[in-house]
Amino acid sequence: MQECIFCKIINKEIPKKLEAETANLLAFKDINPKAPVHLLIVPKEHVQDIRYDSGVIWASMGKLAVKLAKDKKLKSFRLVHNTGEAAAVPHMHMHLLGEVAATREV
Repeated sequence: MQECIFCKIINKEIPKKLEAETANLLAFKDINPKAPVHLLIVPKEHVQDIRYDSGVIWASMGKLAVKLAKDKKLKSFRLVHNTGEAAAVPHMHMHLLGEVAATREV
């Protein structure tokens, strides 16, 4: 999609330092972090959200999230995915929020 900020990052129209890249995914820091570690995991294919995925993209995002958490030696983390109007960007993405407490305080 031409106006999608994540598509522009994927197409290198907007430069972004990557935390990880696979054949199908990118991971990078959120520009408005809500936790000590706040990464976005984004599929390279434009998919609106999990409702339009057969489960394959979601599974690969989860695997990358676990790998990133291990690599960063996170003691705790949360994964968040927003759909529809709850999503600030209508391109499927997962928030990896690291070092957060059960009370939801960072």
